[in-house]
Amino acid sequence: MTNLMLLPDGMRRWSIENGVSLDEGYKAMADKIIEFIGWAREEGITTLYITTSSAANFSRPESAVTTFLDAFDDVARRSHANCNFSFSGSLDLVPDRYLESLEEIRKASDTDSEFTLHYIMGMSLSREIIGIFNRLNGKIPAMTEEILTSNAYVPEQVDFLIRTGGAVRMSSFFPLMSPYAELYFSPLLFPDMTRADFDTALKDLRQRERRFGGYPA
Repeated sequence: MTNLMLLPDGMRRWSIENGVSLDEGYKAMADKIIEFIGWAREEGITTLYITTSSAANFSRPESAVTTFLDAFDDVARRSHANCNFSFSGSLDLVPDRYLESLEEIRKASDTDSEFTLHYIMGMSLSREIIGIFNRLNGKIPAMTEEILTSNAYVPEQVDFLIRTGGAVRMSSFFPLMSPYAELYFSPLLFPDMTRADFDTALKDLRQRERRFGGYPA
């Protein structure tokens, strides 16, 4: 089993470079994610986590927020029939109509599928930790790693993480319980990614020696 997290970045810049609207840029992103899902499945990825936004992204103009939410909703609708779809994150930031739509999609998805597509919406380490504390404060005798994991936005260790767009930083997108995730930063704007680019990233990630804090074998 291999888990991969994707941070698709660069749609605004791609739209400007190609002389199209932001809506068209995110439509290009949606089409590319559908392709990316196929690539991941062919390479044996069992869970694909996609970060749809950081918490800070919801401070953008309402029209821009609607644009990226519509695009990710479209991806879920186009792909849920043959995968197990789920979502988590700072859901209090997401408008109710999108949460209701995604919940319908989750219920209609193939829960028996061997491939899971999971959205993390409104990622923020501080909001995640504060939310866990507030939910559990006074309800448990002590915090344990098992309890923390079961309440985290990402409920299992992420093996590999790919971020496009050229930024070599996490921007609050790091999954809380994945300290040993292997990171790959691509200079490509996400809609420009090809299968060859994906293969290059995955080859780089897979050939790394993963020590998990120990000595080399």
